[in-house]
Amino acid sequence: MEQNLNDEVPLCSICLEQYKSPVSFHCSHSFCQTCLSTHIKSSCVDCDTPLGFPCPLCRVFIPAPGEINQYSVNEWATKFPENKFLTSVAGVRVILCKPCRGDGEEVIAQSWCKDCSEALCEECTKYHKKYRPCRKHVVLSLAEWSDISRIPDTLEICETHDGRKFELFCRKHFIPCCSVCVTKDHNSCTNFCQLEEVGKSFTESEKVKVLQSGMEKFCLKVENIIEKEKANMTHIDDIADTFTKELSDVTTNIIQAVKKLEEEHLNELSKLSKESKYKLQKSVDSFEQRLLYLKYWRELLSKNLSNETASETKRVLSYLKLKKIHENLQKLKYTKLGICIKTEVLDDVKKLIKLPCLADVSAEENFDQVEFNVENIDYTYAKVKFFSKFTIRGADIRGGIFMSSGNLFLADNRGKRCILCDTNGVILQEVKLQKSPWDVFTEGEEILVTNPKNKSILKIDSTSLEIIETVPVDCSCHGIARSGNTTVIGTSNSVEIFDEGFDVTKRRTLLTGLSSIYGVVIDDENNVICCSYGKHVVKKLDLQGNILFTYNHEKLKHPYGVTTDSEGNIFINGLTSNNIHILSRDGKLLRILEGITYPTCIKFQNATNRFFVGNYKESVTVFEFNES
Repeated sequence: MEQNLNDEVPLCSICLEQYKSPVSFHCSHSFCQTCLSTHIKSSCVDCDTPLGFPCPLCRVFIPAPGEINQYSVNEWATKFPENKFLTSVAGVRVILCKPCRGDGEEVIAQSWCKDCSEALCEECTKYHKKYRPCRKHVVLSLAEWSDISRIPDTLEICETHDGRKFELFCRKHFIPCCSVCVTKDHNSCTNFCQLEEVGKSFTESEKVKVLQSGMEKFCLKVENIIEKEKANMTHIDDIADTFTKELSDVTTNIIQAVKKLEEEHLNELSKLSKESKYKLQKSVDSFEQRLLYLKYWRELLSKNLSNETASETKRVLSYLKLKKIHENLQKLKYTKLGICIKTEVLDDVKKLIKLPCLADVSAEENFDQVEFNVENIDYTYAKVKFFSKFTIRGADIRGGIFMSSGNLFLADNRGKRCILCDTNGVILQEVKLQKSPWDVFTEGEEILVTNPKNKSILKIDSTSLEIIETVPVDCSCHGIARSGNTTVIGTSNSVEIFDEGFDVTKRRTLLTGLSSIYGVVIDDENNVICCSYGKHVVKKLDLQGNILFTYNHEKLKHPYGVTTDSEGNIFINGLTSNNIHILSRDGKLLRILEGITYPTCIKFQNATNRFFVGNYKESVTVFEFNES
């Protein structure tokens, strides 16, 4: 029986006509591309950095396509997925089976394959489901047009390269890649792995909690600004009401003579109040849009992270998407508007009738820049809190790291072992070694441990803590750090750089002019910070050997361990000066933490303000910075 599809498929709710180039949202509503573009422009006209808009039908927040600021507002409508089903039925009374039409037959379609975007009759639907390459395709009845119109989850799709699926993960840049990404954008990268291989390291509950905690703080700050600006609007109304009453009381006895002036000033006040509230509302709308953008992705993607049945790939991509959104939002400019309307009735108004004006009315606008980097601590005034302190009997802690679980992995030089313990010192596991370990670094699924006497590096599995491999490096390796494919090692006389793996034939020496380099680190700009135990000096150099700064201080004696935080600030242990020097990324002294006994190693927990300090006299202390 023929069905009149035009009676069943709705019209575009904006133009109330048949769809022309229809595009769809996740809320399942579709609109003409041109109609949608007009709606988007009108919705975003007052936003300083547009991040999305409300669906014209259900008003749910629709985030802008792509990354933040990737496309202009004028392009947004063209970036949403085409609704191929609505395109097929526009102006058509009945839909014919596409395979049958190819055979010269006209058979009414009963189903729609979302993967092939083809209409199928009952017979072709059966064969379609039996054919091996099509068995997993989503085939729906044409009566379920609303389900057909719903766009699929695009989390696993590369938006840059025509919807190809993500297949690999680039360890150097820490991003997922499709096959085209690998050949075009990452052709110089060599460290790839399958997406499912990095799943657990990214979706560890501790990492997810840290990310969600940062986003929650971000939300609270935005909500606080919105509340304050709304309160400012209410306060403007209160001031206007108070002033109106005051002005009315003053003019009671002279109303006839100054009626015209009174009306002029009230109109001026009303106009100024309206303009001020309009400006505040624009600011509120902008912040609310950013909040909606963040909440949208948080609610959408957090389901994947908390869904135990979801694939590791989806959890990885959800985490990466959340992290990217979180980082990009923090980079936007945030300006909080404050408006204060000032009014003052002139004393002369009470005495004189004939005056050119009755009061002064003005609005004072105050723009305050808002800092949204929740991890950015002012170390000059921050409080240093003891989180925990414990002793490992007989241990000489030269290096260590925070594991993704929050536990510590420590190198005990005297005990010829590596120790996994919690932050209260409870030993969970030990790795016995033949030689004395020195420093520790971890990235992905491997832990690297230096062994200066054996001139080698141990690779240890981060999950099982089993030794995978012993790699000879032909130098007395002490400190170690890595960024992407570049590894730097501090030795007795130099800093050695390995650009690809640990191929000693490709090793190169960074000329530092220093010796006894027991601490070395690479910052987020791929610069090397190293310290000389014997010369009491710290240097920062680029990978070509250009010195960016040199630091020494009368209170820095025998610098040992060195690390950086998430903002690039530098922390240096003064072993015999019993302190920690905190430098900005450009080498300026921010603060000296005194009373730290014989500090050797120092490391931060990822994406937090928590760090631990070990010494060679069995002690480990965990600290945490708090804003004062």
